[in-house]
Amino acid sequence: MALTRRELLRVVGFMAWGIVGLMLAPDASARTKDGPAEPHVEVTWVGGPTLVITFGDLTILTDPTLGESFAMGDPNDAVDHETVRSHHRLTPVAGVDLRRVDLLLLSHIHEDHFDQQAASTLDRGLAVLAPTADVAALRTKGFRMVDGLTWGETRTFDSSAGRVRITAMPARHSRAPAIAKALGTGNGYWLEFSKGAWKRTLYWTGDTLPTPDVVEAVSARGSPDVLVPHVGGVGPTGPFGQISMRAADVVTLADAIRPRYVLPIHHSTYAFYREPIHELSKASEGKPFRLDLVAAGPTLRY
Repeated sequence: MALTRRELLRVVGFMAWGIVGLMLAPDASARTKDGPAEPHVEVTWVGGPTLVITFGDLTILTDPTLGESFAMGDPNDAVDHETVRSHHRLTPVAGVDLRRVDLLLLSHIHEDHFDQQAASTLDRGLAVLAPTADVAALRTKGFRMVDGLTWGETRTFDSSAGRVRITAMPARHSRAPAIAKALGTGNGYWLEFSKGAWKRTLYWTGDTLPTPDVVEAVSARGSPDVLVPHVGGVGPTGPFGQISMRAADVVTLADAIRPRYVLPIHHSTYAFYREPIHELSKASEGKPFRLDLVAAGPTLRY
């Protein structure tokens, strides 16, 4: 009996993880009567830090925030930031079919990136890529197929549309080294999608600021087709200071790495995202990249 994509990831899974990649079953829908269809990457912003990235028959879910609210302290509150409180969504959860997800890709597991709803409802047999520092906690939550990546490490997958290479990139949650250390080590990710001579690259920043070491590491890989930054300007009134990018930071990063498209996420969904997204619209005027500023839900093709 033929295995489904997810069953194949479970069965073959970590036997081939990071060595030769995972071969997924061919998808007849990827062909037309005139021959193979042109490859493309589909990206849907679900809200917050959550994306659905599809390449052929491989579906990747990032940093799942799936509930109507999540419980966490408020990093913007200098006086009472340790008190756990509910943060309610201001926008609905855009449709995501969890049955289609093959791979969970995590930048880190703070509750605003891996909420209680996701922790309780996601399949414990789902393949997971995460920062090495978060592997033990994820296994404690019952996730069995967790692979930890340190900065610079790569994993490779084959789908019906071609090959996907995922490389962990540095992420600095604060410009202050002591605060960044206290908040924990997270990852950004460089995703390369290819088939023959065709290639698309996507840099998903995770929660980072454009510190010199982050910019240097990303610049060394060239200019991405798509930059997906976490914005929202979280934290400037809190005890940690700024812990996510503002519009000016996104422009600084884009000026350095020269993407073709910028798809901002991590804004508007929750009240603790303090900087309104129209600030990025203003800051992007006259810049050479195309700003793909969309509400959660529509699917973009690259």
